[in-house]
Amino acid sequence: MESIFNSLKALITPELVSLASSKLEESESKISATIPSIFASLLGVLLKKGNSPQLKNILDEAGNLNILSDLGAICGETPTHDQQKISDDFLQHLLGDKASDFTNAIAADKGTSKVVTNRLISIVAPIISGFLGNKLKHENWSMPTLLNHIEAEKDQFISWIPSDLKKSFGIFSSPGQNNNQPQQQPKKSNGWIMWLILIILLLLLLFWWRSCRNRPVDGYIEEESITMISPAPSDNAADKAKDQATAGNETATVLELPDGTKLPEAYAGGVEDKIIKFLESDKYKNATDDDLKKIWFDLDKIKFEFGSTTKLVDGYQNQLKNIEAILHYFKDTKIEIGAFADKKGSDDINQTISEERAETFENILEENGLGSQVAKLKGFGKDYAKHLENEPDKARAEDRHIALRFVR
Repeated sequence: MESIFNSLKALITPELVSLASSKLEESESKISATIPSIFASLLGVLLKKGNSPQLKNILDEAGNLNILSDLGAICGETPTHDQQKISDDFLQHLLGDKASDFTNAIAADKGTSKVVTNRLISIVAPIISGFLGNKLKHENWSMPTLLNHIEAEKDQFISWIPSDLKKSFGIFSSPGQNNNQPQQQPKKSNGWIMWLILIILLLLLLFWWRSCRNRPVDGYIEEESITMISPAPSDNAADKAKDQATAGNETATVLELPDGTKLPEAYAGGVEDKIIKFLESDKYKNATDDDLKKIWFDLDKIKFEFGSTTKLVDGYQNQLKNIEAILHYFKDTKIEIGAFADKKGSDDINQTISEERAETFENILEENGLGSQVAKLKGFGKDYAKHLENEPDKARAEDRHIALRFVR
């Protein structure tokens, strides 16, 4: 019988490598070199973690999903909600709060960016969990049998695991040690530690309460400081106006600039309307740069695909044209671009992604002759995401957006 590691490698055909390469905008050679390293590293961490009821439940569920029936969709498209949930649960169980260490070690070893490596891990996780789940559900393996096979085969994949990752996770650090034995329970903490935890929780609760008090007002983001910025909610007034116009209601207002330029799919109460009114107001004309730091406009239609720093979710085109038209008309204005990420993935990766998204939007404006009006860029990572990491991608897409503010 072929080993688990070699069987996993055999699943990734050249066609699947090509799909992943196109999806991630990375060379096929790097994709081919990185995927086996992820397989091997996950097997190593799994062996270190040993048997647990939680892991068995995750793999049983993966076996029920028949994930391996359509690998092309996983490598070239967005995984289904169930596949994504299995992937998240599997990675969370194995990596916990060391997911960033896992990504960084593989990225450094294989010469891929952290963003690409993180997305490759998201592709590989459902595949390996589905494969191992099939062993349990359809070949009637037990968890000890599965772990014994991996232990017996470790010499075939140990060289694929980066040395920094071995050190970080303690993989094969003690030759001859049975990794399947229960780990010694930690000693009970002293009482003062519980008080410290309680104080920290109270401080976090106070921070959350203050954040909730600083919610966006009147359709734009207005906060006490840049650290308190949060994405604006969807504009119901704009949605109602759009619905009225679609139904042929003559009272619905379709926007145009003072020079007669029409703004497609921009309506009274929408973000374009608020930007125009703001730029024409005394509030803007009399504002200092410190005043302007408090006011951000959420471009609610300009959203990025999951994990991508360059690909926008379809439906952004009209709002992008409208923003460009507004900036062309108010040619003396300058802006700061802010970009955001959703909660899925590590803090470091999402911070990098958001910064690169801001650069992407700057490049788009520069291609349309507006580069001189971009004064600053800011990536906010996932700090202000509203949706949980296990929510559907359509919901989380609202957190992968662009905002802008005006500067002096």
